[in-house]
Amino acid sequence: MNKMKVRNEKVKFRKLSLMLILTLCLLLVPVAGFASSTAVTLSAIASIQPGGTVLISGTSTLNEVIIQVLRPTNGTVFYGISKVNDGKFASSFTLANSEVVGTYKVIAGQADQVASTDLVVKAANPGPGPGPGPGGVSGPIGTISAPGKPITPAKSKAEPAKVDTSRNVAVSTKSADGHVTTTVTQDATALADALAKVAKQDNRGDAPIVFISFNNPAGESVQFNIPSSVLAAAALSAPNTIISLQTNDGEYSLPLGVIDFAAIAQSLGTSNDNTNIQVNISFATTDINNKIKKSAVDMGASQQGSAIEFSVTAVGNGKTVELNNFGSTYVDRNVVLATPVDETHATVVLYDVSTGQFSFVPAVFEKQADGSTKVTIKRNGNSIYTVLSSTKTFNDVSQHWAKADIELLASKLVVKGATDSSFAPESNITRAEFAALLVRSLGLMPDAGSSDFTDVKSTDWFAGAIGTAVKAKLVDGFKDSTFKPNDTITREQMAVMVSRAITAAGKTSNVSDKLVDRLAKFQDQASISSWAQSAVAQSVEAKIITGMTDQTFVPSANASRAQAVVMLKRFMQFANFIN
Repeated sequence: MNKMKVRNEKVKFRKLSLMLILTLCLLLVPVAGFASSTAVTLSAIASIQPGGTVLISGTSTLNEVIIQVLRPTNGTVFYGISKVNDGKFASSFTLANSEVVGTYKVIAGQADQVASTDLVVKAANPGPGPGPGPGGVSGPIGTISAPGKPITPAKSKAEPAKVDTSRNVAVSTKSADGHVTTTVTQDATALADALAKVAKQDNRGDAPIVFISFNNPAGESVQFNIPSSVLAAAALSAPNTIISLQTNDGEYSLPLGVIDFAAIAQSLGTSNDNTNIQVNISFATTDINNKIKKSAVDMGASQQGSAIEFSVTAVGNGKTVELNNFGSTYVDRNVVLATPVDETHATVVLYDVSTGQFSFVPAVFEKQADGSTKVTIKRNGNSIYTVLSSTKTFNDVSQHWAKADIELLASKLVVKGATDSSFAPESNITRAEFAALLVRSLGLMPDAGSSDFTDVKSTDWFAGAIGTAVKAKLVDGFKDSTFKPNDTITREQMAVMVSRAITAAGKTSNVSDKLVDRLAKFQDQASISSWAQSAVAQSVEAKIITGMTDQTFVPSANASRAQAVVMLKRFMQFANFIN
């Protein structure tokens, strides 16, 4: 802890030194020099009180301007970059209630082409009772007067710590189509304090959680800007720590362990001290939602609520790196639907903008006391997600023992029929078909380029699924470099794939000390191949695969399509991928 404290102090000192140098350089340039610049002009700024919103605007011949606002004591209260459109620029931020009164200096421009003006902050007038003063808002910076309840993550035994947002900077920008995005820059010291708090407390066996909330107007995008140096320091001692970023439209639970800070800094060509992690939560555009609605109707489904997009990027040194592959870590995102939904017909899907196609995403639905539904979306990447509701059945399952499971996974877009109207439940399932089912159940995207099997062609319908299965280490081929995709799969082969899917889902189920016990009840245990024994025991332990009878497993028997669906449903429930 002492080493960590020293490291944090060094980081803070270095940041402070750089900021002071920048501030001193700016202050050494005469104000008259600022005013004489023809490249930048600043409009006069009306005086405000602490807690009020500051609007900075002007004109410039530059492509973008750097804006800095200095406190009367020369500390920086705001720093940002504003694009210049049609010769004009504008940026805004909310002054914290805790800021001092006095004359602040506003500087905008680049290099020696800068302009400056004064911002006068006056003391708040005493009012008759609690509430915001003129031009201000009650509560910490980043909190607005619009009603709302930021969405929280799924339940945890750990007590989350709230990150102080009173010194955060929130800057809103409007795109050409009128869409508003607010960038919330988290104060580094406040975040470090919250992380230190949860690291010391008893989290009851769960991951430590800190949360940053922003009470945004419904439908407006929020981008959280978080200092990498603070996150990287916390990840050294508690990599399972979760940063919960909460808005009125959605919540993102970011585990620190999925971020390779050293690799990111190297890719950006700088250090963690000069990089930020940005998490964006925004509703999809009207155009995309209209396309989703049409595609859903075309397949006999309906969209529930609006589509929402989550993205994570690392920025620094003028570069950006997208973070979109978290391996076997399924990151939670939460949204709330205003009305109840039937979880047996509702499903979360990823919408591919380039193809217009939907694909299943693991998710669970939780009914709330107020009648709304919280949807926890689980995926090891980022994209655009939406909730669909559909009802799918087949003519040949009306009296079948697996009818409910087949219809459940078909409605969730995990399994498909042999035709649009028939499922062929008693037909044997092939190795390629079962690999495709597992890939779909994990919410993974097809990748035909990851397979080198001689009997899998890029034009085969299953090429993408098998490529992804190889990449996710779900399947192996045979010694002759073949996969035998059209061979019927055996029960022990299926058990091995299921066992690997459990690992790919980030779940653990160690049965090494239970291997003999779990297999002892099967009289034919000697016929289970040595390479499949651990997987069979694990699948039996998880109640995903059972014996053909109470006393036999029959490892070399083929499985039917109906049996495969039942096993798949059990696996998805074990992984908490469906209710």
